[in-house]
Formats: sequence, C-alpha cells, structure tokens
Amino acid sequence: MGFDFEELSAGDTIETITDPVTLFDALPNKKPGYGYLRAVQKEVLDAWGKRRDEHDLVVKTNTGGGKTVVGLLILQVCLNEGKGPALYLAPTGDLAGRVREEARYLGLDVVEDPHDPQFLRGEAICVTTMNHLINGKSRFGLTVPSSRHQPIPVTSVVIDDAHAALVTTEEQNRLNIPRDNDAYNALLDLFADDLQGQSLAQFKDIQERDPTAVLPIPFWAWQDKQPSVMEALHPHREEPAFEWSWPLISDLLPWCQAVVTADFIEVVPPCPPIEKFPSFAQAKRRVYLTATLADDSVLVTHFDADPGSIAKSIVPDSAADLGDRLVLAPQELNPDLTHDDIRALAASVAKRRNVVVLVPSKRQAQVWSAEANLTVSKTEQIQSAVKKLTTNHVGLVVMINRYDGIDLPDEACRLLIIDSLPFAYTGVERREALALQDSKAMVGRQLQRLEQGMGRGVRSRDDRCAVLLLGPRLTHLLARPGNAEYLSAATRAQFDLSRKAARKLGAPDIPAIREVVDLVIEGDPGFRKVSRQALLGVTYSPAKISPTATHLRAAYNSAVNSRAAEAVQHARAAMTAAREGGDAPLVGWLGETCAAYEHAVNPVAAQKTLDDARRSNNVVLRPRAGVEYERLLPPSPQSQQAASYLTSLYPSGHDLTLGLDAIMADIDWDSARTKEAEAALAALGRHLGFTAHRPEDEFGRGSDVLWSLGSNTYVVIEAKTGADAPKIWKKDINQLAGSINWCHQVYSNDAKVIPVIVHPAHVVEGTGTPPQSTRVINAAKLKALKAAIRQFTRAIASDGQYRNPADIELHLDYHKLLASTVFATYTQTAYQEPPKP
Repeated sequence: MGFDFEELSAGDTIETITDPVTLFDALPNKKPGYGYLRAVQKEVLDAWGKRRDEHDLVVKTNTGGGKTVVGLLILQVCLNEGKGPALYLAPTGDLAGRVREEARYLGLDVVEDPHDPQFLRGEAICVTTMNHLINGKSRFGLTVPSSRHQPIPVTSVVIDDAHAALVTTEEQNRLNIPRDNDAYNALLDLFADDLQGQSLAQFKDIQERDPTAVLPIPFWAWQDKQPSVMEALHPHREEPAFEWSWPLISDLLPWCQAVVTADFIEVVPPCPPIEKFPSFAQAKRRVYLTATLADDSVLVTHFDADPGSIAKSIVPDSAADLGDRLVLAPQELNPDLTHDDIRALAASVAKRRNVVVLVPSKRQAQVWSAEANLTVSKTEQIQSAVKKLTTNHVGLVVMINRYDGIDLPDEACRLLIIDSLPFAYTGVERREALALQDSKAMVGRQLQRLEQGMGRGVRSRDDRCAVLLLGPRLTHLLARPGNAEYLSAATRAQFDLSRKAARKLGAPDIPAIREVVDLVIEGDPGFRKVSRQALLGVTYSPAKISPTATHLRAAYNSAVNSRAAEAVQHARAAMTAAREGGDAPLVGWLGETCAAYEHAVNPVAAQKTLDDARRSNNVVLRPRAGVEYERLLPPSPQSQQAASYLTSLYPSGHDLTLGLDAIMADIDWDSARTKEAEAALAALGRHLGFTAHRPEDEFGRGSDVLWSLGSNTYVVIEAKTGADAPKIWKKDINQLAGSINWCHQVYSNDAKVIPVIVHPAHVVEGTGTPPQSTRVINAAKLKALKAAIRQFTRAIASDGQYRNPADIELHLDYHKLLASTVFATYTQTAYQEPPKP
C-alpha cells in the first residue's frame, strides 16, 4: 500500500469548518487564481455568519462583487453544520452551468439532479434553476395531492440574482388559456354580460380578435360563478396549456384575477403561491443574492420573505466597488437629436467595438435592422450571442426584452444602449401599467428595471462602459425631479458624475457625444480618475420595504387560509400605506384588490369600496351599478387654459419639452400600445388648451377620446393606432358614428361635434358610410402634427413663454394649432371608396 497523507489528519476535517472565510482558506483544491477572498466577499460572509439562523437574508454587492462564490460558501457551511440538503437556484440554465463550474474551481461537490443521493444526504450542493423548482410538475414536489413527487426536504436555499428569478416565479404561476382552447369560449360565454358591463366596445373588439383589447372579468362575477368556472376548466387540466400552472392555482381560483384578451384568458393569483413549494417555503435558511437595487419589496410579495430581516440587508462597508460607467441621455441634453443620429453613432462605434442595444419589443428592434449585425430574442439565441460577444468582435447586437440575467463583461460590451423602457405584454400587466402609469409605484419599478439593464455592461470593478439612454418616455422619466431616489447610492453617484459631464457638454451635437463615448471606451485616465472619485465614500442605501407589499402578502396568506375578513383588514392597511405615501393611483388600484377580498365577506360593502377606489384611479373595475358619466367642463379661452395647465405641470421649459415629446411618442402606429396612444391623445388636448378625457375607458361608454373646445363644440376621437389595414373598415367607421350619437345625447342635439378617426389610411371601405364631415389623422397628417407640436413646444419653452397666454396665443396661431385651424390643417377629409359593382 502506498503512502497516504490522509493518515496524518488530526481528525478535524474541512467538512467541520463552519466559518465561511476560514473554509475558503482551507479548501485544498482551488483553481489557481482563487488564492484570496476579495474584501467585499469577506465582509458579507462575516456578516452572514453572525445572522445565519435568520429565516430570510438579503446579500447585496455591486455587480462583479463575487456573489456566486459567496453563495456557494454559505451553502457549504450549511452542509458542514448539518443544515442540508442545500440548494442553489440560478435564474437561467446557462448561469446555473457557470455556477457549477465555479464550484468545481473551488473544489466543492455539486450536482444538478435534485434526486441525486449526494444532494439528499447533504453531501453536495444541488445547483439548478428557479424554473426547475417553481412549476406545477416540480421534481422537488408540491403540497398538492396531484404532485408526482414527494416533497424534498431542503434546509438551506440560495437564490442567485433574486430579482431576475421573480420573473420566472410570475410566469410559472400564470394560467394562459389560448383562444383555440374550448375553455376560452366557455368562459367568454359565461361572462359575456359581465364583460359587456365593463365595456361593450372592448368586448366586441375581443370578439373580432383585436389584439389591443383587454377586459377584466369582474371579481364578483368570477367568485359567484366558481362552480361553472371549474366545470369549464377542470376537463382541460392535463392539456399542455394547463399542466404547468393548474396544480398551483386550481384551489386559488376564487382569489385570482382573470383578464380576457383577444388571444388568451389569463388567470393570475394575487401573489405567487410560494407556500406550495415546501422545498423553498419550509427551508430554515433562505438567502437572496441581489444587485444593489434600492427596493426589495417584491421579495416579500413573491417569496413571502420576512420583511424585518429583508429590511436589514447584508452589504459591504463601501459601495465603491462598481466598475466605471458614464450614463448619458442624449435627447435630454439636446432634444433636437434624433433617433437616426444616435443609431448612426452606434453603428460607427460598432465597427471597432461591441455595442449592445436593449429594446423592449420586436417592433423597436426593427428600427435598428439596418445597423444590427445580430438581433436576438429567445433565450437560446441570447445565450449564443453573449458567448460570441465575450470571445469576438461581433459589432452591434440588439437584444429584445432582456434587461437582466445576462453578463456582458469587458470587451463584450463597451457601449450599451437602452432604447425605451420595457413594455407590459400580458393582459394583467397591461391593466396594471395603465392604472399605475405615473404613480410612484410604477416609477420605482421602471427605474429598477432600468438599473438592472444598465448593470449588464459593467461586470467587475475593473470594467468600464458608456451607456446611452434613448426614447422620449425614458428620457422624461430620468429628468423628473426626485426620481433619482429610486436608484441605488452607487448608481446615483454615477448619475451625478454623468450630469456634470452633461452640463459641460451643454447641448452637444453627435461629434461631441462621440468624443466623450470614445474617452470612456478607451479607458481615458481622466475619466477613470473622476469615476473612482465619484464613488469615494459611497455606501449602500438602506433597504426599502414598502408597507403596501407587507400587507398585500399578508392579505393573500389570510385569504388562502380561509380568513377573508382578515385579508380585507390587511388590504385596507395596504391602501392606507399608499395614501400616506401620497400615491393616489396606487390607492385606487389597491382598492380593487381590497374589494375583491371583501366580496367574500360583504358584497354590498365591496361595491362601495370599489366605487371609492375609482375616485382615485379610473382604470379599476367599474362597480356593478356602473359609473355616472361626468361631463367635461368647457375650457377657458384656449391660450389661457394652456398656460394655466402647462405652468401647473412643468417647472421649466426643458421639462415641458421632454414631457410633450414623450406624449407625442406614444401616439404611434403600434398595435401593442393603443391604450397608451389614447391616453396621449387626451393629454395632447389638455396641453393645447382644451379639456379632455377618455369616456369609453373611464365610464364604459362614448368615444375613445373627447375634447371640449368650448362654445358647445366637441371633438369625438376614435383611435385606431393599432390598425394596419389599407382602408378604414365599416366596423370602425360605425363606431365613430355611434360615438357621435352618444355625444349628442350627453351634451345636447345642439352641440357641434367634430368627428375624427386616427387611422393610417383616410379611405373608408365602400360598405361603410363615414358620418358627415368626418376627419382623419392619417399617417401623413400625424407626421405633420408631430412636427408642428415639436416646433410649438420648443418655441413656448424658450424663456418661459409657456407661462404667458399672449405668447402661447402667438405660437398656437403660427403653428396652426388653434381650435379654428388645427383640424383643417392636421386632418384629412375621409374619402369613401365607390361601392363595388
């Protein structure tokens, strides 16, 4: 027998070490380059060691702070303490593979299969994805009778990139019933009257497969008809559309929100039913590895994490370990710069360096088609693109709707462009986005997504990246005072540096911006010096846990445990917290949630709660008794009305320019954003000095948009910005005729009504009869209107002229935007094609 050094062991083995820093030093088979822990890693591991027995802990470090090593060491210590099995959850399969590789570099035992004996015995860490745990057929087992696997008892869990894992959690707990499924038509028939009570026009749009239509099924109808709902859904439970989510929500159906679109009926619980996954829910130690995002409330709502522990994040002493990044919003610096200008700049940079563009949709990706060397959207495509970027010069790569979960270190991305904020795609998301459009809650979410996106290009302390932010809505969001508070301290510090650079640039042209971008890309010593100085003394922001999130999760937990009255109390507490925070739209939105719980206790009181909620937010459900129409008040003289409105809304001419640019960008030929276009048309009317609202959306009847010009004159607007037909179909022109009749009924037969339809074409098909004097804002006229609004905005923004009615009057007249000229100038007379013989 050969010589065996193991015989010299004193008996104490590495498997007994319970201090993570000591364990790292003692690991005998680390790959070269793993000789020492970084100071950041040591700090957070020491802090975790003192609090290890808390149920939920958040560990935050800046991007590139070595969170993977931290998570693996934590789990190995848990195994050494006998706190196994130990589970490591990554957001994607590609990242899980990299975690397993990192573990092997450390010399740690890892497995992929949750049924591997080594994992079950607590001898190895299981590294897999969130998707493998959170699904209705989970191999980890569920607390539902239909589960095919016995629940695996897990004691210690680490969720890597926890905010990215939230997306998976949401998707896996959503039941999408496709239109071609019999259950779709069964539910549509069952709730036809209830849906028409919310909006007859939207219901007809759904019947006619309009992809823009969205209608919620009222909670009272949904709850009262549960036996029929179950009868419609249960026979399909093993079909592909159902099998992954049905086991998770089938016994939660009464509490779910149900939304109908032209393609799906979506059924979504108020919070993810994380309690059904005992491997996670019953784990004694749950650790969330996150980036430095400011708000961790979603960890409470989605994972039922303890808000007290989550509020005390484990962070390093300093937040200065972030790579060098300069963030510029070119269209904020110079509103006259165009998208074409920025694309040309990006294409020029891409000849020598890798440029990555993040866009929210395929439609926006198409704008970059001439400049893009590669456009990717699916997970496999994105993973392949990232590998190419990390090893070669690819050029300009466009990634669709991926703002997190990817690493683009060093030469993989030297210029990162975020072109527009992510859009809401599901019916439930679209409802919420409209309801909370300008609320504090939505602003926080949008900026958090933005910060996640910006983090893709700087993946270590020594990395560097220039970031350009595009899009009027995104530019306006960043420019609004006070919004920086939603960002982490380190990102705020980099924004402050970026704004100093912006002030030095003034109103730069493209060559000036290119010069600054090149300095960042090439690692200019001066830039790197001021970048490091900007982060000196920066510490991590205290964690933010919204009290609304805490109460919403508590309300859900009470409801699913048959304590509906208690759920109502928590939901009301959430509303109170939102009210105290000054977020009126959120108060109204939460009022709908509260009323849904209350219906199970007191249906009459629930309708009163809902009626009150609509006073704060008119996107929520209409009460069963309907909503009384509120007539538009006539405006003051146009220029006076405009001056008063603009002065109340914008603190400076620069803010006015960004705000109106954002509104006009929303009026576009985009089938995915028709509701945003309607809201923008109403806002445009108010900016021009009229009164305006959205009768069909706010009251369930009337036109899409209504402007009051004064003198008993009204503009009835039907917005068909999602249309791509070469002519206006009969159903659309008939809708306009119906809206005219409604306007006369509400405002008297003597009212002068100007009928306007927004449609790419101005030709009406032969079988349709346009109402007399119908005007069309077609593609050419919309382009002209946008140009005029752009010029008008910049004129009145100069020297604060937007505060002076006389100045506004002159510019309204010059740009033909007065009530007497705007429709003659920027609309086309509808033309009816001759009927076919």
